[in-house]
Amino acid sequence: MASARWKKATTAVKIQNAAVAALSGVPHGIDGDTFFSPKIPITVRAAIPLMQNEEKCTKAVFREVLKLAVNALLKGTGVGDSSVIKCEDIEQLAKQAKTFSYHEISVVLTGVTLLVCTAVRNRTKVSVVTKDLKEMNMPEAQIDDIVKALRNVRIDLQDNCINNRVRAPSLTSFRWRVDVAISTETLQKVFKPTILCETTTSNGETKTFEIPIEQFHHLRYNVAKVLRNMEEVERHPIMRLAFQSDREAFDKGENNE
Repeated sequence: MASARWKKATTAVKIQNAAVAALSGVPHGIDGDTFFSPKIPITVRAAIPLMQNEEKCTKAVFREVLKLAVNALLKGTGVGDSSVIKCEDIEQLAKQAKTFSYHEISVVLTGVTLLVCTAVRNRTKVSVVTKDLKEMNMPEAQIDDIVKALRNVRIDLQDNCINNRVRAPSLTSFRWRVDVAISTETLQKVFKPTILCETTTSNGETKTFEIPIEQFHHLRYNVAKVLRNMEEVERHPIMRLAFQSDREAFDKGENNE
């Protein structure tokens, strides 16, 4: 009896998953074969069915959505740590479209913004973007508009899309001073200098810690050694040739398309 119930529940889950896949508009199992690899984002999957409805998502509406997404990325207010698209812009776009609700236009706008940003950030060739979007069942007219936008503003978008990626907090401030204890419970620390350090990161977090002077000199030596090695690597002729050849190959591939 329990086994029969388990089979029914398993069958129901399979049917539900199949229905979700059918409604998503994106064929199942192609995630790893696209430039989104290893997985197509949920926001893009949610936007595809709305974009496939050509009665709602007309050419004029989609071009306005794409224009707003590209402008947001150009201004550095696209996909990133604290970057957003203003609600007023979305509301105005929904009023102009008339065929879309505020929620629907937000879904499409988010998906298109992430799509363009991912293609630029990964330096994906236009031919690959076209092929992958066709496999994702996106209408050809919309693919043509996206490809045209990528050709026109790719160079301007590269820096913004790379700088706006999610990353760990960075160090914004580092202060230190030398402390000498003249009275302490441990006799070994009396009149022995220590380094008191204070760090501040980009998320506003401040930490204070103490370092023995021997360990501070060891840290200072290692940092100087790393910086010197980095300069030597950057000046090496092989690195210059490698960067130049990669850039020429990428530009040649873009021109051939």
